Amino acid sequence: MTVRKMSVSISEDLVVFIDSYKNSRMCKSSSQVVEEALRLLLEKDLENAYREADKEIDSDWDIVAGDGLGDETW
Repeated sequence: MTVRKMSVSISEDLVVFIDSYKNSRMCKSSSQVVEEALRLLLEKDLENAYREADKEIDSDWDIVAGDGLGDETW
């Protein structure tokens, strides 16, 4: 994984939270805390995208999902 250094400005209350989280979870750095938070945001966005995509699926296809196969054990 390529790592890129960047600078961001955040409020003091978030700095306090990051430091507290880092110490309580024994994270290596503040960057690790921010990276974990961003991954959670990405995961949440992906879940929302899948949820929206699922709404677009035509429910008429549900009846053919099994392709005529019963509950078979392989």
